[in-house]
Amino acid sequence: MVYIPFWICAFAGAAIDIRERRFPNALAAACAVSAFAGVWLDRGLNTALDHACFAVIVCLSLVLTESLWRRHRQTPGIGMGDAKALFALCTLDPLGGIVAFAAALLVLALSCLITKSRSLPLLPFLVPIFAIIEVVGCTL
Repeated sequence: MVYIPFWICAFAGAAIDIRERRFPNALAAACAVSAFAGVWLDRGLNTALDHACFAVIVCLSLVLTESLWRRHRQTPGIGMGDAKALFALCTLDPLGGIVAFAAALLVLALSCLITKSRSLPLLPFLVPIFAIIEVVGCTL
């Protein structure tokens, strides 16, 4: 029950990403705050702080990599909305967020090959894959 606000924000972000190819800052912030609050209420403050610190490290690494990519290739790769989404996911479940991100990138690449599209939004792949990981992880 404590994670319902997170899931509402995450799926709303995926729906917006489909239509507008962006993840609004306010929605990303609500998603991250609701993830932090949910972990705090469910597992305690220390775990919530650990997850948030891990999320900061992962996202800073991703933003640095993306900045170097854009500088070297002169073309965008991962969008900053994707980094914001990864931050929220890693705040909720660090390992699940990383695994979902990697799996979503693979599914996105395959989808681009099949549709012969140069780019597609990532969040519509990332959020459902993360949801599956979380459901399967809770049942194990």
